[in-house]
Amino acid sequence: MEATEEQALLTDDGGAAARTRTTTESSEATSLQLSSPELLNPERPVMAKMSLYSSHLMSTWGQRMWEFAIGLIMLEMYPSSLALVSAFGLVDGLAKVFSGSLVGSYIDRTGRLRAACSMYVLQNTAVALSALCALISLHSAEGSAWFWAGAICTIGIGSISSVGAQGSSLSVEKEWTVVLCKGDSAVLAKLNSGMRAIDLTCLLLAPIAAGFLMTYTSITTAVVAIAAWNLAAWAPECYMLVCAQRASLLLRTPKQPNVKAETTHASSLLLRLKEGGWGIYFQQRLWPAALALALLYLTVLSLGLLMTAYLKWQGMTEAELSLYRGAGAVSGLLSTVVFPTIHKRTGLKVTGVLGIWWQAISLVIAVVPVWLTQLGARLPAATTSHVLLGGLVASRFGLWLFDLSVSQMLQEWVPAEDIGVVNGVQSSLQNFFQSLSFVAGLVFWSPQDFPVLMYYSAGVVVVAAVIYSSFVCCFQVNGQ
Repeated sequence: MEATEEQALLTDDGGAAARTRTTTESSEATSLQLSSPELLNPERPVMAKMSLYSSHLMSTWGQRMWEFAIGLIMLEMYPSSLALVSAFGLVDGLAKVFSGSLVGSYIDRTGRLRAACSMYVLQNTAVALSALCALISLHSAEGSAWFWAGAICTIGIGSISSVGAQGSSLSVEKEWTVVLCKGDSAVLAKLNSGMRAIDLTCLLLAPIAAGFLMTYTSITTAVVAIAAWNLAAWAPECYMLVCAQRASLLLRTPKQPNVKAETTHASSLLLRLKEGGWGIYFQQRLWPAALALALLYLTVLSLGLLMTAYLKWQGMTEAELSLYRGAGAVSGLLSTVVFPTIHKRTGLKVTGVLGIWWQAISLVIAVVPVWLTQLGARLPAATTSHVLLGGLVASRFGLWLFDLSVSQMLQEWVPAEDIGVVNGVQSSLQNFFQSLSFVAGLVFWSPQDFPVLMYYSAGVVVVAAVIYSSFVCCFQVNGQ
């Protein structure tokens, strides 16, 4: 009865008042829209996106140059063995394993701009200092105290630069992008593809630049150039993030405090293991998919440190190696082009299935000629090498298609307050498996034994494909 009377009042005398209030509110909203700088300039979201792209480009270029160069520098220091290369890879991986959850928790608790810029500082200055130590070792007598001091510092400080790169990736690629897209999966897919395209473009061109510098000038010149870039790029990297925040109200909005992260940070070690990063990680429903992605790092079948050093031992020049790495990056770039379309038509889960099985089949084909040669088959060496490298290049398409799928699942399915710590644990897990591959490189340190590592790597990728396919099947059965 009371509700009916209220409606009657609104319909009669109150209707005019309501219409007056509505007109007034509409006028105020129109006035606010006309005075809002965000709405006066509809291109500001594009400006925010381009600023993020620019910052990511400068950061990734310097890191990719150093990642390529440092493996060859290690081999130049100690050319008769892969042990020094494997030692660097192991230390680098372990540093990221133990820092991943902590870095992710720091990013969750810290303002966006401060977190990202502090990671950039750590990354860039560590690359420059590691390069300086490498120069000391390269210009010292092999086996001398200065040689080993320089080598140890190169490895240690170089690993710190990787921790900084890991942190900047967690902040800019995993958090800033999600905030900017406001939960729109299609927009996020395009933005993720753009960020990954930048990463792969740097993977294509930065090693070529470093390789040609090392081949046609000198290693010293290349190391100095890489150090100079990283020192000069820090300020513009941070300035581009400032521009992104100025262009987007969403990026300027303060984070909601992560109570779980703050409580866990001050808790005992046992509680942190149970309720902290690892506990939160395994509470996520998609952890089997994330585990499958992490397993792909337990491999030497990539154009990374060990494979690069092995192919150089076989006689390939730095320039040739950089071109093959570039071809792999082009293959990966193609995946970023088709990912938004495949995602739109099939969804994230099915796109991931297509990607990981493409990678698994490519790698199995790649190692078959090597296996046949080990069994005594007389295959031309050139044929074996071309099939191996062709398979590696083709596998990059599937790898990055799968990576984009699972990475976006982590962005969309993980609660906003946990996204940093969950991605930090994921990074730790990936680097743990990568460290195991370098342990295997220390065990099978002779280049003649390298094919053994290829066989187990192909097997691991097939296992990861089975795990992920089982995860997708379970979702389909449950109707999710």
